[in-house]
Amino acid sequence: MCVVVPKAVVLDVNETLFSLEPLDALFAHWGVPDGRELWFARTLRNGFALTCAGTYRTFPDVAGGALTSLAPERLGDEQVRELFDAFGQLTPHPEVADALARARSAGIDMVTLSVGNASNVERLFERAGMADLVTRHLSCEDVRRWKPSPEPYLHACVALDTDPAATWMVAAHAWDLAGARSVGMKTAWLSRLEGEFDANFGAPDVSGRDMGDVIDRLVAD
Repeated sequence: MCVVVPKAVVLDVNETLFSLEPLDALFAHWGVPDGRELWFARTLRNGFALTCAGTYRTFPDVAGGALTSLAPERLGDEQVRELFDAFGQLTPHPEVADALARARSAGIDMVTLSVGNASNVERLFERAGMADLVTRHLSCEDVRRWKPSPEPYLHACVALDTDPAATWMVAAHAWDLAGARSVGMKTAWLSRLEGEFDANFGAPDVSGRDMGDVIDRLVAD
């Protein structure tokens, strides 16, 4: 497949750029050693459900509730604070900085789009020394709708001043790319999280194991 180098890319954040694996130590300390993946899955499920029901709650609200639900007798406000403190210390996957630098050098305009707070993502980028690699950090908070609803993706296209058909969404989540495709965006998938793209969501336009592979495909002649 011949890919024209994109001018605009929207980047998912959690798992796509920043690994959540460092949070495992916290869950083990709390006595729920295998709880991190279930917690994140519940957070996404609950955020999706609230959006479908026409209600909006922020990521901290939903994530905090999902955490305490894992073990109400042991997990409460103190653990929720510890969780979000740890979120502020996340580091990017090893290849991310170099991959984004290559994309920037190729003239690609990039923004992030997260269900979390944009200011928090901005601080993560600054802490990782990647602040100059993206143009702007966007959040589902801006439109009060969680991905994969259409509104966050359209909001990102407006911020980039691009047509959806000329804009790429890059994510490690098949469901996220399904949302982007629903508004006409191109999609690029990182396979390291899910392993195999869920056929229920169609197929991505480009795929690679990690961010380096995906960017290589997007900037290839």
